Amino acid sequence: MPNVYVPNQSSHDHRDAERYGTLVYVTKGQLSKFATNSMYREWWHVLKSSQPDDMILLSSLSTLQCIGCGIFAAMHGRLNLLLWRNDRYMKREVLFTEMMQEAENVKPITSDSAGK
Repeated sequence: MPNVYVPNQSSHDHRDAERYGTLVYVTKGQLSKFATNSMYREWWHVLKSSQPDDMILLSSLSTLQCIGCGIFAAMHGRLNLLLWRNDRYMKREVLFTEMMQEAENVKPITSDSAGK
């Protein structure tokens, strides 16, 4: 069964997400939106063993969500998101494989080539 990564364990009821997998809480309690290094470490600790079919439930601080989604997408080339709608979670998938293949063929802009 896939894991469902919940950015922060708080007073919200996440039980509906159990339909999709085992809930794994990344952080707990109050957080500072500026503590990005701590957020990265917390996410990496749990996501390093993640699988491509695992999901991230979107909740909590946007900074915390962005860091988790960035790590997951970099690792797996995709995002599996659970979004709250009409009193239940719904799954949405975003695949980055086509974009990643195209990006391999794009020449990066450097300070030497900018403006030429």
